[in-house]
Amino acid sequence: MSGQEYLQAIKTKLESGSHQHRMGENVLRAFGYVRRRATAIEEISATLEQLGLVTFPPISSDMPLKTPRIRFSLKAGGGAASPETEDAPDTPDPDTSGSPFEYVDDNDANLPEPAFSVSELASAKTDVECVSPSASIKKAYTTMRLRKYSQLVVADHATPMQQDIKGVVSFQSMTKALMNGNPTTVGDCIDSEVCFVQSDADLKSVVSQLSGNDVVLVIGRDKRLQGIVTAWDLAEEFAELVDPFKRIGEIEERLRTLVRMRLGKDKVAEFLRDHGLSGSDPIAEIEELTMGELQRVLDFPEHWEALGLAFDRTVFIDALGEARDYRNRLMHFRDPLTEVEMVRLSNFCDTVREILF
Repeated sequence: MSGQEYLQAIKTKLESGSHQHRMGENVLRAFGYVRRRATAIEEISATLEQLGLVTFPPISSDMPLKTPRIRFSLKAGGGAASPETEDAPDTPDPDTSGSPFEYVDDNDANLPEPAFSVSELASAKTDVECVSPSASIKKAYTTMRLRKYSQLVVADHATPMQQDIKGVVSFQSMTKALMNGNPTTVGDCIDSEVCFVQSDADLKSVVSQLSGNDVVLVIGRDKRLQGIVTAWDLAEEFAELVDPFKRIGEIEERLRTLVRMRLGKDKVAEFLRDHGLSGSDPIAEIEELTMGELQRVLDFPEHWEALGLAFDRTVFIDALGEARDYRNRLMHFRDPLTEVEMVRLSNFCDTVREILF
């Protein structure tokens, strides 16, 4: 099921008089995305406009992911749905305790499994510099130096179809051509062995191709050149995950050390067993505690008192819950942390450091 088919099914149900709510992550999945980045928002918004649909809250980088708060409505008279309409008494808030609202997404079974696709990379949907094969080598060389490109796509059009791409020209291909003759045009320096990847392909396909190639060209669903990915782009994309992962790992390690020193394995294992959290395989070491289990252990009033921390339990546990949410997002290559979220995580990590130096 494509993203357009997913939204068309929602439109059909709306036209029959049925209320339609969806989880933000399912809307993203329908379009082959995991992250709420600009390219995903633009594509979904364009399809909504095409079908005459509006949502509240709007599809944006701030839309909720897990709770079914995205309500769909038919666009009437060119106007958008308003908050007043969305909060009408006949449509209870899906997050309200005891609400008769029941969320059922009939399309879930047909959605692809969440995966980090090529389209999630920022460089996979950007303007690509193309140069004609008849252009001079000096033009290509100057363009690459001024714009700090390592290569240019060789094609006669600015937005070529896959079959119209001749190859790429790079500093390496220019050097090779100069070593073997006296080239004057880009066509004399083309590297025609170019790798292509579909924008909705799994990211693993790019990783494997870049192991033997300097660049991979991204082709959209319309068969046109959509972006270009290099090893540098991949490194830059994942570098933003390193710092938050390090801080989350430090938080886990320090809190587990605290639990081991002041509560002990036996007391923790008993707590997990009594509260149905250990299953049939109790922990052998404190280091085996998941972040969720660690949160439950620390939140237990008797444990918190035994730890002797000079912090408010509720506020501290809420901060730990935030760190756990950040970890889950990063583990599934969800949206990178915002600047504000990174500050909050850093502050919590600094606070935990004060407990155990």
